[in-house]
Order: sequence, then structure tokens, then C-alpha cells
Amino acid sequence: MSRKIYPYPTDYKNTTSLRRARKAGNAFVIVLCCIIAVLLGTGAFFALSDGGRGWENFVHYVSRACPAYPAQPSQPNAALPDPDQKAPEKQPASQPVPAPVPDPNVEEHLAQPFDPTALTSIPDVVEAVYPGVIGVLNYQVKTPGAEPVLVGSGSGFVYTDNGYIITNQHVTEGAAKIMVSLHDGRTYEATLVGSDIFTDVAVLKIEADGLTALPIGDSSKVRVGEFVLAIGDPISADELSGSVTFGILSALSRQINIEGFVNEYLQTDAAVNPGNSGGPLINMRGEVIGVTSAKYTSAGVDETGQSISSEGIGFALPINNVIEMAQSLIREGSKVRPGIGVTIVTYFEAEGSVKKPGVYVRDVTKGGPADQAGLKPGDRLVKLDGKELTQEEFVEVIRAKKVGDTAVMTVERGEETLEISVIVGDMNQIHK
Repeated sequence: MSRKIYPYPTDYKNTTSLRRARKAGNAFVIVLCCIIAVLLGTGAFFALSDGGRGWENFVHYVSRACPAYPAQPSQPNAALPDPDQKAPEKQPASQPVPAPVPDPNVEEHLAQPFDPTALTSIPDVVEAVYPGVIGVLNYQVKTPGAEPVLVGSGSGFVYTDNGYIITNQHVTEGAAKIMVSLHDGRTYEATLVGSDIFTDVAVLKIEADGLTALPIGDSSKVRVGEFVLAIGDPISADELSGSVTFGILSALSRQINIEGFVNEYLQTDAAVNPGNSGGPLINMRGEVIGVTSAKYTSAGVDETGQSISSEGIGFALPINNVIEMAQSLIREGSKVRPGIGVTIVTYFEAEGSVKKPGVYVRDVTKGGPADQAGLKPGDRLVKLDGKELTQEEFVEVIRAKKVGDTAVMTVERGEETLEISVIVGDMNQIHK
């Protein structure tokens, strides 16, 4: 059968459909090219940002492993936001219960080491420590005058048999009410004894006796390759409570920046998920050697721009550092941390086409000293107290000040140069 050929004006219906199809195809190609260009441009921007470290910051997202419900991954050294973009408002929250009077006899209620001859297998270790692992529920007031609602959950462990509990600060942040669930199903409303945003440590207290406190190990003596267990309530506080994961210590003394706070961490390949934060990292002697706190959620992007999930890169605060802060919180109730409530980022010469090199304000804490003084995201910090400083020097100078001191900042905002005075506050109060 011969193929029928139509001259151009003939069969208008068929040729119109063909032209429409061609136009649709051309539009699809144009849109596809735009998407590819945006992805390449974004990758190039991050590759050049933060002094050449931007690509690493782009592909490695560190996520705190709590809370589970409103899971919000943190992105250290993220890109500078639009200067006109407002910082997210924090919900007002009150301290759950007045802090108890410091207990001078805490040492008498600490756990004794387990009998090593009784822990001959992983199930033995799990059975020994399981009663000392607890779930933490964070309730916040979302509507003024309304009852607190559950917004997140994490984990923790019993520090003393008379009710002191250790968890992460970010597990309890913003809470109007904190509930604790024990392994046997009992629940208690907990008092927030104190928390420290820098070290990410919080101490709770419940009115209960005869609890199973967990023995504390020595994180300065741990070795890479040791077997460890992570126990907690991943994903949710009820469905998967008391989950146990197994792995090794992958590395020691990792310096990790999470939301502008740099701490030392133990690295482990034991599975860590949202909700595990605050739970114990246990060695084969049944001792707590760390507090599970964060994980890498992305190892990069593939050739199509899709995120590649990371596997087995979790982090725990070394228990020696945690206990030092926990004891301070039990004795004093708080730790004064001078700060002004900003997160800053550095742009270098290689990014001249994007931003003028210098130190910029990335985020401003709503209601904090910097916010009250008028600093805004996108401001370029030219001088602090009359001196040009690097990002690290800026942080050191602020931390060296006392609460109530004044920090005078020269900033560039667009074409304007402004001088702004900020009264230094306490970071632990700013982030409540």
C-alpha cells in the first residue's frame, strides 16, 4: 500500500495537530533545559560557597535525630536566605515545672557497674540496660490559651535511681509540658531541671524511686571498632519504642557543626533515626558511653540531582562531656552562655559575583537581642567593636563578653552602612 502524501494546505486538521505536537515538544525541551540549568547553577553556587566548602555543606545534611513528629533536618552552614525573609517565629513556651532544689546526694543514687560475667552476649546486655531507657514526649502550646499538644518525641536514660534523667536539649526545646514513659508503661510528667543549648544536654527529674539507673562508662577510653548498641524510640514514641540497633564505633572526636554549635562526637554505624535523640549508646559492658544525637541524612546527589541517602553515619555526644554538663545543671539549674541570637556565614573571594566577600547574618532568632536591636538576615558584618573580624573571631568575641555587655556592630545593608548596638543575652534563655 502506497503512503499518501498531502501538500501543505491539504488536510488542515492533520497538519494542525502535527504543529501543535511539535510546539508541545519544543516547550517540553525548553522547560527541561531550564531545570537542568537551575540544577547546574545551584551545584556551582554551593561548590564555591563557604570558602570552597560549600559543596560539602550542600551534599551533607546533618539531621538531629529528634523530634520525630515535626522532623526538621538541620543544615549546617546553609545558603544565605533572602535578606527580606523573616525568621520563623518560635511558639511561646513556659518551663514545664519549676526546677527542683539541687540534690546534694546525687552521687549516692548512681548505678554500679554490671557484673561482667553476667553479660556474655548481646541479648544479656540489652536485657540489663533496657529498663533504664525511657521515652520523652515534648508538648507545646500552639494556640494561646489552648492545652499543650504533642509536637515531638525523643529518648533518654535514667541517670540516678531517684529520678534524674539525661536527654538532649533539642528534645525538650520549647516544651510547655514534658512527659516521660518508662519501659513498663508507666508515665510521669517531668520537671526540666536545666538544659544547655551549646552542648545539647538536658536533665529531667521525675518523682519516682527504685528506677534502673544505667552505669556510666568512660568515653575517653573507647576505641574505634568497639561493638555498641543504640537504644531508644525511633520514629514515634509508641509504635517502635525500645528499638535496639547494633554496630561499631566508626570514629572518635568528630567535630560537627549543627545549627552553628560545634561539638565533639563519637561516630557509629548503629542505625540512628528521628526519635533516637537523647538515647544511650551502650558498650558491651552495659555502660553508657554516649548520647545519640544526630546523623547524616544525605551523602550527596546523583547525576540526575536526586539526593543519595547516607548509610550508617550516626553521632553521639561523648558521655564524659555529657555528665560534666549534667552535674552542672543539677547543681546550678542552668549554664550562662553569652550570645546575641544570630547564625553567621562567610562568603569568600570566589563568590564575588554572588556576594561581596565577608561575614553575613544568615538567621536571626525571633525576639533575641540581635532581633530587638534590628539586625536582619543578609546584613554584612563589617566590624565588631571597631574591629574587622573573621567568622570564628566574631563568635569568640561575643562568647567572651558577659550577659548585659554591649556589642557595637557596623553592618552593610544594601547600599547603607549602619551602626547597631546589641545587648548580649544568655543563649539558653534566648532559645527557650
